[in-house]
Amino acid sequence: MTKITVDIVRHGETFLNTLNRAQGWIDFELDDHGKQQALTTGRELKDRVYSAVVSSDLKRAVETRDLIISQLQHKPTDIYTDRTFREVFFGYFEGLDSEANWRAIAMQHGYQDHDDIIRHESLEAGRNMMHDMDPTGQAESYEEVVSRWRRGIRRMIKKSNDGDRILLVTHGTFIRTIADALGVDTVGNFPVNAGVTTIEASDRHIKLLEYNHKFDI
Repeated sequence: MTKITVDIVRHGETFLNTLNRAQGWIDFELDDHGKQQALTTGRELKDRVYSAVVSSDLKRAVETRDLIISQLQHKPTDIYTDRTFREVFFGYFEGLDSEANWRAIAMQHGYQDHDDIIRHESLEAGRNMMHDMDPTGQAESYEEVVSRWRRGIRRMIKKSNDGDRILLVTHGTFIRTIADALGVDTVGNFPVNAGVTTIEASDRHIKLLEYNHKFDI
């Protein structure tokens, strides 16, 4: 049985993050602060030996990945992108104000905002509410997101040797969904830019070791 450890990093800050927009598959480069966040995380991880470094194919994740790699003492030879690890797709709600999106969705169900939905129902319910309210029908459901990341992790395991450590650079809502599926209460605890979440994964089991660790810049 192959067991791997995966350090999952959210990309650094972008301009759209500072505006609290639903970035999703809309892409934007890192701002100066986001670059410093990525470099800081790279310095904190510099002594870890990674058999592979993987990122979403979106530029903010690729840029974060490359800045982290620049700080590593042991340069991995296996570096690639995988669109399986893209951010959640928000469909009609892409690029719009995140708080306004969730207020509109929540009010349709008698709640105040996204956290209110999660407290009274679940993160899964909120994701599916967005899916159901999307007039284009393209916003991903909770099941679609979880299925996508599990598929990516299974593919990662098949490419790995037992005991390998892998760095994965991906996105905030995607990481939050992973944590939720593994039993973490994420109300008021959204993954920070360039923060690290660590999982242990095998063909039989996925275990969360640490969620949303932040390094001070």
